[in-house]
Order: sequence, then structure tokens, then C-alpha cells
Amino acid sequence: MTGFSVTFERFLPHDDADDICEADEIGFVVESASLRDAIRLGLGYARPEWSGPCEPDSYPAHSVRWLSFYQWNDGAREYFEGMRESRALHIPDHVTEASRFRICRLFGIKS
Repeated sequence: MTGFSVTFERFLPHDDADDICEADEIGFVVESASLRDAIRLGLGYARPEWSGPCEPDSYPAHSVRWLSFYQWNDGAREYFEGMRESRALHIPDHVTEASRFRICRLFGIKS
């Protein structure tokens, strides 16, 4: 992976409780982009401080590989119709630990 990517997982409403753990749709929103484009185009934010809370895949924050944004469509029509969507910002392998930590701080992750 040469650039930042944003992926999505969508969970559609089901009557069967067994299907609730598996995503119904998965895919890429943005592939191999700059961090700025991944945030703007993939996460839909002009400024990262508007993004709200997110969760890293691991701690400490300097070794994180991706950041998950749960309930991404909170408040949207799809959310009220029962579809839940999560998005994840994937950090390329070549990004240093210090830069990974700075990216986490950009999204409000302190440790």
C-alpha cells in the first residue's frame, strides 16, 4: 500500500440476530491517497477536528495501523432506516511511528 486508504463496512437491518456480526457490504471509499485526500474524500471532513471520536486498532498510538470511525452515518437518513456504517482510515506501512502518533493526536487519541 503506497498511500492512505479509507474502507467502509455497512450493516443492514436484519430480523435474524445471528447475522448482526458480519458486515453486509465492505469495500474501499478511497485507495492510495494522500492523508489530506483520505480525510476529505473518504471521511467527508474538511477539517479533522470535526470528525468526532475514533478508535485505534492497537495501543500505544505510535504503532497504530488503522483508525476506526464507528456509527459514521450517525444522524443520516440511512442510520434512521436501520443501516449502520463504520469507516476506517488505513495508515501505510512506510509512515514512521512519530507520524502515526501525530495522526492519532489529530483525531483526539492521546495515548
